[in-house]
Amino acid sequence: MDITGNKVVLRAIEEQDKEMFVDLIKDPQTAKVTKGYSQPVSYDRQIRWFRSKTDSVNGVHRIIADREDPHAGLGIIILSIVDQEARSARICLKLMRAFRQKGYGEDAVAALVSYAFQELKLNHIYSHILEYNQASRRLFEKCGFQQEAVQKSRVNEDGRSRNVYVYGISCPLRLSKNGNPSMASRIS
Repeated sequence: MDITGNKVVLRAIEEQDKEMFVDLIKDPQTAKVTKGYSQPVSYDRQIRWFRSKTDSVNGVHRIIADREDPHAGLGIIILSIVDQEARSARICLKLMRAFRQKGYGEDAVAALVSYAFQELKLNHIYSHILEYNQASRRLFEKCGFQQEAVQKSRVNEDGRSRNVYVYGISCPLRLSKNGNPSMASRIS
């Protein structure tokens, strides 16, 4: 099932996404700001991992594509269910450099968050963002996420400790008939 935003469609992986995956894997700037693999990873390994995760009870893994040309992959977005009981999940995305700061990332996050709250009935979604990744921090803030915590010295990179910012958003509640918030009456 595709998830549709204003500018993007979040769809399953297709064979033509191979080149986009290879570009994401090999882009040193993307790896630096997302803390990707610490060693080279083959396309085959990456694609096997991605396909093994698609549409499981543990999350949603989608290709970000332009609504006008849904066969061309722009990046990936992943929602990993971390705590089934608390109904919380972690979201992350990687977008090809050519499509950054054009609204695709913001629309992809907004579409997946809406789907997660409405269809998956999640309560909370969060993202871990490296301290120097200002673009991702701004993107998640635009989508309504708020900084919830700073994990000090969480990542060791080039011999330096780096902080990780935790941004989160909670499911908005509707007032029940008696005027009190109720998880049973989620916005739908």
